[in-house]
Amino acid sequence: MYKQASEICGPVVTVNADTTIENVLKDIDWSSISSVVVLDDNKHVIGIITEQDMIYAESIGIKKSDLKAWEICTKEIIKISPEETILGAMQLMVENKVHHVLVMTGDYLEGIISTFDVLKELMKEK
Repeated sequence: MYKQASEICGPVVTVNADTTIENVLKDIDWSSISSVVVLDDNKHVIGIITEQDMIYAESIGIKKSDLKAWEICTKEIIKISPEETILGAMQLMVENKVHHVLVMTGDYLEGIISTFDVLKELMKEK
């Protein structure tokens, strides 16, 4: 039996939409996470910044002190309800070619599931 998304999701690191990329790079330990969720002033999710987005930001040559989080975040949010199973999360990841799925109840962000989280759970079941 597969676990529910709420049982395997991890905590989410968030930044405000107007945070500069310079601060995102400086203030976040990218060695321990692979994404941050971008929130507006009302704490609603507007996007996600992944390592790939950070590489893109580096490649376009705009000053990191001028570039804001909302400008480079992926705005197409792939989300799953807490009651869905890990199998549902895996299916969404494959269908959408993403490595992160947000666990949300309506507009409330509960956590995040990464491909690493999925692999870790599958290894436990073996």
